Amino acid sequence: MEISQTDFDILDAIQTGRVGSGTLINHFVDYCDNAIGGHPQPLIDAGLIESDGRTVDGLTDAGLAAWKDYKAKHESDD
Repeated sequence: MEISQTDFDILDAIQTGRVGSGTLINHFVDYCDNAIGGHPQPLIDAGLIESDGRTVDGLTDAGLAAWKDYKAKHESDD
C-alpha cells in the first residue's frame, strides 16, 4: 500500500511512541484529527495499525514495513 505524508505521520506517531499501546481509539482519532490533520481508520482497515476495535496496540508488520519504506524513500528529501 502506498501511503501519503499524512498516513506516514499517523504511523510515525505510533512508531515513535507519541501514541502508546493501549490508547483508546477515540483519543487516537482526536489526536490524529487535531495534531496531524488526518483520520486513522483507513490505516486500521488496511491492516497497518493493530487494534482490537477499542484501543490502538501498535503497528502491524505491514504497518512497520510501510513506515520504513516511506521513511527510506523520503530521507533524501531532507
